[in-house]
Amino acid sequence: LLHELTAAKGNILDNEELIATLDDTKTKAVEISGKLEQAEFTKEEIDKSRLAYKPVAKRGSILYFAMADLSTIMSIYEISLDSFLNVFNSALDIAKRDVVLDNRLTNMVDSIMRECYVYTCTGIFERHKLLFSFQMCCMIMNGEGSIVRKELDFFLKGDTSLDSVAEECPVDWMSSTGWKDLLFLASMSDDLSATCMDVKTAP
Repeated sequence: LLHELTAAKGNILDNEELIATLDDTKTKAVEISGKLEQAEFTKEEIDKSRLAYKPVAKRGSILYFAMADLSTIMSIYEISLDSFLNVFNSALDIAKRDVVLDNRLTNMVDSIMRECYVYTCTGIFERHKLLFSFQMCCMIMNGEGSIVRKELDFFLKGDTSLDSVAEECPVDWMSSTGWKDLLFLASMSDDLSATCMDVKTAP
């Protein structure tokens, strides 16, 4: 079009070839504009579909780091990202199909959980399987925001403060450390304080 405009001589309105080129260019511009709008719509739809599967990707990342953290227990427990991706993709392939998206996502999460657990447990010692299950559970709950960090720390460490207890243990069958932990547990919430009261009133 630019070439014909610069090469045109005389009255442009009498140049039928140039007018035809202008019409063709306008038609193509309208077509391109429509395709760009369609492409933008398609991009938005793809983004929506991609984000719908974010919970599956999140669970996969949690499982990978739970598996990778086993190397802190024993250096032989090493897992490569390629190995994990093979298990992850295989789990997605065998996940039960469902036309309902929520059901499909649940099936995919269940499948990768099962396959990753089985794959990991085939390569670790028996005594570490329960530890791996606990670690995996804690990381999943933490990812969902359903774990209470203070309670988890108490479960793992007990009362680590150096302060002495405010009252003596009322029973002789409990150690001083256990009594100190129990008092700290009771101070964490009103629901747990009832446990301490039960011990105080125990015969």
